[in-house]
Amino acid sequence: MRLHLSMCGCGFLGIYHLGVATCLVKHGQGFLQNIYKYGGASAGSLVAATLLIDQQKIDDCTSFTFNLAKSIRSKPFGALTPRYSLLKPVQNFLESSLPNDAHEIATGRLFLSLTNTQTKKNEIMSEFESREELIQALIASSYIPVYAGTKPPSIRGKKYMDGGITNNLLHFSDGRTITVSPFCGSQDIAPQDVKGKSWFITQGNQDYQLNWNNIMRGTHAFFPPSRRVLQQYFEKGERDAGRFLRKEGWYETQVPKPVKKETVTLYESAV
Repeated sequence: MRLHLSMCGCGFLGIYHLGVATCLVKHGQGFLQNIYKYGGASAGSLVAATLLIDQQKIDDCTSFTFNLAKSIRSKPFGALTPRYSLLKPVQNFLESSLPNDAHEIATGRLFLSLTNTQTKKNEIMSEFESREELIQALIASSYIPVYAGTKPPSIRGKKYMDGGITNNLLHFSDGRTITVSPFCGSQDIAPQDVKGKSWFITQGNQDYQLNWNNIMRGTHAFFPPSRRVLQQYFEKGERDAGRFLRKEGWYETQVPKPVKKETVTLYESAV
């Protein structure tokens, strides 16, 4: 069965996705090698793209996110501060970090959730004619009207906004989709809050457990908390991803050989 990986939109809680990605790169290379499609909306699209195109950039993305959050916290009205463009530094980072052949690597394997501003319907983009078009698609998937600016990105003559508005968590029908979310819900890699019977709501093709922790997470997605709290989200993502890998029998431990300077990969059994 084919495996796919899908990361939801979540604003500054994308730092959780980066924690997940860090764990997958360190302890789940076998798992990643079996991933055929990468799906993402908003912040999830940015991390999914990095995992597919250049895993070595995960650390740079993490540092960038911490610094961007710090910059937002320093402004009088955060991202809503007049004449401030939230996505401009994101675009600059993508332009400086994505390789020249990024669009070729992404085509057919990276699926981005977009919302057409005219029809208000979801569109999924997976074909990219150029590196510049890929960057515009990533920006478009993250564009929240007013919050991220007043001019929606344009691709091939159409204007788009945040894909999370209409489809925040992509699912693929041709295999098993491993879903990732910093919100407690039924996703494969996600926080586990209240156990037992609880209430859920569905928004943008994603379900959320109704609890206070998720309400706070929603606030932090738009208004970045302190670096200490963001670090906790990052570490939580690492732990949740590790738990998933162990459960599925994909967790890898690197053990150095006594003679040669190389490593052996051991797969822990599922628990």
